[in-house]
Amino acid sequence: MFSIFRDADQLEIVEDQINEMLGNARRMFDLACGALLMDESPSEVSEELWSLDKELNRTERSIRRELLIHGTVRGAEVDQGLMLVYMSITKDIERIGDYCKNIFDLADLGVDLRSGSDAPGLRQHAKEVADLLTEGAEAFTNQDADAVHQLIPRIQALEAHFDDHVDTNLKSEKPGYVAAPRAVLFRHLKRIAGHSSNVLSSVVMPVDRLDFYKKSKAVEGPS
Repeated sequence: MFSIFRDADQLEIVEDQINEMLGNARRMFDLACGALLMDESPSEVSEELWSLDKELNRTERSIRRELLIHGTVRGAEVDQGLMLVYMSITKDIERIGDYCKNIFDLADLGVDLRSGSDAPGLRQHAKEVADLLTEGAEAFTNQDADAVHQLIPRIQALEAHFDDHVDTNLKSEKPGYVAAPRAVLFRHLKRIAGHSSNVLSSVVMPVDRLDFYKKSKAVEGPS
C-alpha cells in the first residue's frame, strides 16, 4: 500500500508515524496488563501509560494534518481511497490505546487478577494478544500479505474464544466482584484484537471492504 507513494515526502512521514503509533500501542498493552495481571503497581506505570496515550492522540492529529497537506498539494493526483485508509488505520490504533487504558483502569480501581486460580490462564490470554500485536505490527510495516492472511484468522478465532469467556462470566453464579472484571477484561482483549485485525485488513483488502476481511475478496498487490 505505502510503496506507491514513496516519492511523496508527506506520506513517507505518515508511514513512519503509523509505525510509531503501533509501537506505542503495544507498549501501552504491556503496561496495562502488567498492572492488572502481573506484579506492577498501577502507580508505577501510570505516568508512562498516560504519556503514551497523549502521544498516540498527538500523532493521530499530526497524521490528519499531513494528509490534508498532501491532499492540498497533490490535488487531483491524490488517491482518495488511500487517504480514507490512512484515517481508518490511525483511528483503529488510537482505539487500541483506549482499550489499554480501560484495562489499566481495572487495576487502578483495585481489581486484583494476579493471584486467583485462573491467573495463569488470564496471563496466557494476554500473551496471545501481545504476540498478535507484535506480529501484526511487523506484518503491517512490511506489508506482508501472506502473514496477514495467517494472522487475521487467528485473531478471529481468538475473538470468538474471548466472547465465550464473556458469556461464561456473565452467566456465572460467582459474586459480581469476581465475574464482572473478568468479563470486562475479556471484552477489552477482544476489542484490541479486533482493531488490530482492522489495521491488518488494509494490507490485503480493497478500500470498500476495509475492516471486513474475506480472503476470496483480497486484492493482489497494493490496496
